[in-house]
Amino acid sequence: MWPVGHPEASFPCFVCGGNRQKSFFSAAGGEFWRCRACGVVRMHPLPQPAGPGEDYQGFDLTTYRKFMEKFRIPQYERDIASMRRCGASGRLLDIGCGMGEFLDVAARHGFSVTGIEPSPTASEIAARRHIVLRGEFLDLDLGDRRFDTVTLWSVLEHVHSPADVLTRIGALTERGGVLALRVPDVRGILPGLARAIHKVTFGRVSDPLRVLYQLDWHYKHFTGFDRRTLARAVENAGFTVLSFRRENSFTWSSLGLRMDYIPLGRGIAGVIIKAGLGFVGLAARLIGREDELVCIARK
Repeated sequence: MWPVGHPEASFPCFVCGGNRQKSFFSAAGGEFWRCRACGVVRMHPLPQPAGPGEDYQGFDLTTYRKFMEKFRIPQYERDIASMRRCGASGRLLDIGCGMGEFLDVAARHGFSVTGIEPSPTASEIAARRHIVLRGEFLDLDLGDRRFDTVTLWSVLEHVHSPADVLTRIGALTERGGVLALRVPDVRGILPGLARAIHKVTFGRVSDPLRVLYQLDWHYKHFTGFDRRTLARAVENAGFTVLSFRRENSFTWSSLGLRMDYIPLGRGIAGVIIKAGLGFVGLAARLIGREDELVCIARK
């Protein structure tokens, strides 16, 4: 391993097994590297696991719920439709289920739902309506439970060991079962612009990267996927990719709510940020470079 700040590093890639890494960016104490062989982005070294955390504590939960109702729930309806077309049915496990919004949608569509969520606040709210196991996925004893469908919405990028998570999902999924997940796309316009700003300012302007990679949160982004690296990681765990689609992580009508519950910007600065993000979102949609990837695969 070369010293911190060196443009290259040597550590094994969990996707392809290569050991040559190129510096991607450094911000908020995190060093990110891109595998020279396959292109997956990875924080290295990883921080020590901090134990169960609470990212919902700093949220305005009322505004958060409004954002979910306006943006995520319609998105979940589209996810369910895509999953159904790929044969998803039966017993569904949602890993990182938050406050249970996707479980609500899946249950309405006839799935028998179970959630896993480490947040005390979110799991307690979700457990009022559904079976929810509180804890980290890799630490929970699920006994002989098996599932026909497994979902991870904006989860895989947050875990220390994506390969272990996907391998365990493979072991829990019935043959012919469906895996559906959403992750940020490092090749989207928005993360590319954030990295460009960081680069041209010689690292002095890192706030866009801090926000996108959630570097000030308990559950940071440790991995950055694109379509090719996500497909390979999923296939390594015994799944066959059936479909991909790209989406923006916001719409113009929901952007103000998202900025409020984080919060991202206030006053004139907030108006400027919202206008800029709205333009970026429109441009991304026009050229097919949105900042989120949805993958559906079958075991």
